[in-house]
Amino acid sequence: MISKGWTDFMDAIWKEDYYDKHFSIYTDFLSHNQRQKEALMSAEDVKFNQFKKDVDRLLVGMIGLSSDDLTDATWRDYFDSELSPVEAIQCAAEDYWYDEPDLQDLIYAQIERGKI
Repeated sequence: MISKGWTDFMDAIWKEDYYDKHFSIYTDFLSHNQRQKEALMSAEDVKFNQFKKDVDRLLVGMIGLSSDDLTDATWRDYFDSELSPVEAIQCAAEDYWYDEPDLQDLIYAQIERGKI
């Protein structure tokens, strides 16, 4: 008798109607979380793209070159560290463009003069 009850119970669990009725809330929650995560990622990407545009605008104004024209720097890391575009350019000059002293001098001179 117990085994028949157990079998009936297991059959009921695996039927689609039972699953849809009892587990759809969990499925809805998971899909909501996934959509929310994607929305947050998109918002961060938008902020990063604006940060990178600001960096490029400043670089073009200072030295006539964008970040794409120079040796690669870890712009995303600078963004994640919540540096301003000016601070990120200074870090890139120290971390990645150290072998270009004229470039560094030009960047620092522009910053000191308050050109940006």
